[in-house]
Amino acid sequence: MAGPGVPRASRAPICPSLPPEIWIRILSYHTDLTHLWLTCRGVSRTFLAYAEQVFAEYVIRDTHIDWALEKYNLGGKSRRPEVCVEFVRFSEDAGKRVALFKAKRETEGGVGGERNRRWRLKLKIPEAHVTKRWEERVRNSRPEMPNYTIRIGDVVNDTALPGLSFDAENKEISVQWRDMFCAFFREQERFAVLRKRWQDHLARDMQKLEHGEPIPHQDLHQPWAATELDIRKQIRRARLREWYEEKGNEELVWAVDSLKFYEKNKKEDGRVLKSLGEIPGAGLGEKWFGSTYWVQALHLDETDCFHRIDVKVEHWKHGGGGNEGAARKLPQQRARSMSIASTITVS
Repeated sequence: MAGPGVPRASRAPICPSLPPEIWIRILSYHTDLTHLWLTCRGVSRTFLAYAEQVFAEYVIRDTHIDWALEKYNLGGKSRRPEVCVEFVRFSEDAGKRVALFKAKRETEGGVGGERNRRWRLKLKIPEAHVTKRWEERVRNSRPEMPNYTIRIGDVVNDTALPGLSFDAENKEISVQWRDMFCAFFREQERFAVLRKRWQDHLARDMQKLEHGEPIPHQDLHQPWAATELDIRKQIRRARLREWYEEKGNEELVWAVDSLKFYEKNKKEDGRVLKSLGEIPGAGLGEKWFGSTYWVQALHLDETDCFHRIDVKVEHWKHGGGGNEGAARKLPQQRARSMSIASTITVS
């Protein structure tokens, strides 16, 4: 027996370590993509490569970015003109840092697919004009009003597309795919944490009721549908706040922080109970006097974006959401599609 401070002799492992292709196959069965990207990927440098290989071989092929072509959200739940892009290849650099997404092939009905072709013919719009409008929508996309939705599997959001670039000639966009997944799954994780917090509080209140303890009126929980919307707003506003803080835009940071006050004093019919000048910091002579239009604009943008996401989710649930043929593969099919020969090099 070794004495104190004397390192023990290294022991041979009971079983040999698994080869990379087996680890990749095992991870491909993981049903929680958020956990796979944010947790498993951070275990070690080796696991980072394994997890990213799963995303490169499967998940990114089930990632769809849909660009809305209309300048304004007209409401309703009908399918609107859009360009749907799907993954085609990685960049040629050693780390494959950039992923390229291409509009649906010409054989599928031109830019955006068959539905867009019918829409163009009905309105007698040349395909070149559609490409031009798509380019405008890409270049005019803003953090508070992304002109796109991202669907990964059955989850839809409009998180950032870092390194976004547009290639009109090849009808492609390119993004830094690792950063794209980080932004997307970070918000999924935040949502799960806040939902669990609400569920825990609700469970504690139910226990109090079972024991006959009263619950103050102000502590009563609102229904999940309302809570879910509040959580989504909280997460989205945190995203915008982080973005504008990084850019040093104090005016828009103030506007984001003022949304809660504005919403609290706004009725469902659109009437505002208090003057916009009563928003903290926006009074006469104060720093943000004359900037209240930003609060209203951000509120409208937020409402439009949530509507676009919700409609996209509903379409997906009831018929593929415009990405025909994009059915999710079974885990067995995913595992068979893995190819260790194309493993991504982590620089």
